[in-house]
Amino acid sequence: MIRARDFVLLSSDAAFAVSGDMLVLAWNRMAERVFGLAAADAIGRRCGDVVSAELPSGEHLCGPDCSAGLCFKNRIPFSINDCLVAGTGGKSVRVRMTSLIVPREGAADASQTRALVFVHRLAGASADPPMLLPLHIRMFGRFSVTLNERHVPVETWQRKAAVTLLKILAMHGNHLVPRDRLIEFLWPGVDEKHGRDRLKVAVYSLRQLLASADLVVHAGEAYALRAGTVLLDVAVFERLVAEGIRHARQQRSAHALASLGDALKLYRGDYLEENPYEEWCAEERMRLRELYFEAAEYLTEALILQRRFDEAGRVCSDALGRESCREVFHRMRMECLLAEGREEEAERQYRRCCEALDRELDVGPLPETRRIAARIRAART
Repeated sequence: MIRARDFVLLSSDAAFAVSGDMLVLAWNRMAERVFGLAAADAIGRRCGDVVSAELPSGEHLCGPDCSAGLCFKNRIPFSINDCLVAGTGGKSVRVRMTSLIVPREGAADASQTRALVFVHRLAGASADPPMLLPLHIRMFGRFSVTLNERHVPVETWQRKAAVTLLKILAMHGNHLVPRDRLIEFLWPGVDEKHGRDRLKVAVYSLRQLLASADLVVHAGEAYALRAGTVLLDVAVFERLVAEGIRHARQQRSAHALASLGDALKLYRGDYLEENPYEEWCAEERMRLRELYFEAAEYLTEALILQRRFDEAGRVCSDALGRESCREVFHRMRMECLLAEGREEEAERQYRRCCEALDRELDVGPLPETRRIAARIRAART
């Protein structure tokens, strides 16, 4: 009996098979030619890490929040007519990708074949494909928007109120935001009549700039982004963190590492970091920042349990790069260095910890941190 992934090997086009958790399960010879990667090096790895697709504009397609992964999870075919992938020798290759969803047999299993992906070389660009989620908004780090997998240059929009309106609606997901609240966010202190007139103009401009009147819905005296048409990196981040923490608490290390690792990849920077002084997003920024540190702590603990000290140390270093007075990451970094026999570096890490706590918080290290420092000194002597 021919299995679904066997069709990949029988295809005359470049093709590969992915599982429900987006691992490559099969990779044919034509895929080896297009991507310059042997099947042995592709199979078992994350699809996004292997394909590394980008839009012609340079916007990343692959990642934990990619549209293809969400489509496949919901058993919906994904296609894109024009993108760039890393080919032989790192040279970009222009391709079109289509997919076939594999029918489910029996109970759902994320490790089984979920989709077959076919890759066709392109000589030039082609028309936009129909997409399940046409509006993809990234709010971590630099705010960016893609519509039907094409970059939307919001930074060049003349009506800045339309950009801010999009950010506020995205912050609320698919929940309706009352008109009066939007006016207060956008133009604090403005009188009611002028506020309503300005909001009408901003909504109209946003619909025009997105080239769609359907993406922004109006119900009663409130507005929202239409449910089912928008993919937010924040929503994917929160889901992955919740999944990762649940797996970690159930001692399912491999699943915890995958979910938490993907979540941290999405945290490209603080939430709407281009609006550091706006009160309407400050609370959400702090909440998501704390969620990042919680995910990083769980991920570090899971890596230490597997004795992957070097990777755990890098997670700690990244977290400390964002906030140097987070003592728990100094402590875990010291543990990692001590476990690797790098006592001198561990002692330097302790000194950095003491300096950061004194400088930022005017306090000394906790007893558990001092106990690790004592172990480091004992190991050195």
